Amino acid sequence: MRRSLAPLAAAFLLLVAAPAGAATCAFPQEARVLHEQGEPQAKGSRLLRVWEAPEGPVWWSTADPKGYGDFRARVRRHAGETDPLRLLQQVPSKNNQVVAENAKAWIGPANCLEKLLQQAQDRRIDTFRDPTEFAAFVLRSPDGKTLRIYSYTVNQDGIGRITPLADPVMADREAGWTVLGGLHNHNFHPGQPLLNAPLAPSAPDAHFNVNFAREAGMAEAWITNGLHTVRIPAAAFHLFDQSGP
Repeated sequence: MRRSLAPLAAAFLLLVAAPAGAATCAFPQEARVLHEQGEPQAKGSRLLRVWEAPEGPVWWSTADPKGYGDFRARVRRHAGETDPLRLLQQVPSKNNQVVAENAKAWIGPANCLEKLLQQAQDRRIDTFRDPTEFAAFVLRSPDGKTLRIYSYTVNQDGIGRITPLADPVMADREAGWTVLGGLHNHNFHPGQPLLNAPLAPSAPDAHFNVNFAREAGMAEAWITNGLHTVRIPAAAFHLFDQSGP
């Protein structure tokens, strides 16, 4: 007696009909904590953690993590202007001008990975109550199958020395991992044009980018405000002022 092929055919049709890019914008597991000092919301507390995830298109898509609408709603309530070019034009510094001139090529919507890191920081300390920054690096494994994402924060509006984060990244670089990009956030500070979510590197940022591209082969520098991100190629790092305020 011949078996019907209908169930197999139906299963095949379900597979091919599944929408492309249907993966969820979420880390597959909790971060591994490498260093923690102080209470989570205490001034000056530190946290260094790392996630691993299989490489895939969802990370580079504009998909929102679950619950990201809450952050968007608070931006609407508190931030005022969110257009990245207008935010840059509030302060005509050289670095802002360089990004503004290249905005079409460099600035775009924040991607899934950037939003996940912004969300993790915002859940640690509310962005609009007590703004804090994080710095992160995204690496790809030698076989191209895995992403490793390091994130470091100090409970203050700035990071300071980045050595605790850079050291494990350099060790992975020596083991053959590729440093795809370095990311940090510039939060919204309504009424403070110098600090109000400019998608451009500060002079210390620019100085670090040049050095880390040389030492670790970092391909790009990324700055996000949680809505938009600038992605600056290493070939353009020399355009930025590394000595100004």
